[in-house]
Amino acid sequence: MAVCSSDFYSQAESTLANSIGEISSRCSVKNSYYAAFHKVNETLTCEPAKYCGTGVHQSFIEYLTNEAFRHEPNIEKNKLRRLAVMLKQMRNSRAQADYILDDTVSEGDATLQLAMSKRLFALCDEIEAGKVA
Repeated sequence: MAVCSSDFYSQAESTLANSIGEISSRCSVKNSYYAAFHKVNETLTCEPAKYCGTGVHQSFIEYLTNEAFRHEPNIEKNKLRRLAVMLKQMRNSRAQADYILDDTVSEGDATLQLAMSKRLFALCDEIEAGKVA
């Protein structure tokens, strides 16, 4: 069975709800980001361009910011940019949770990341509804 964006989101919620400490907050932050990343990818109709010299996630964010509007005529440019801004912020939080172990990642941080992911899901759902109309 394939995994989808909502599976990552559910895992982020579950990890936070059954917290065993800071590691749970870190895992929830990470899975909230991956939920958002995959949700945006599921929302696009065209394969995103990949930029040399950047990682997959940075390349995806740059594509949303600078190019996606040319390939996604059914999605407003400002909505693509909003998705990019949200993903960038979430990616930075995910990087902190994954790599900066001296920084504390609290339940509050994880809760904020989940809320951001939920807002991003809502924006993607709004975009999907607009494509059908």
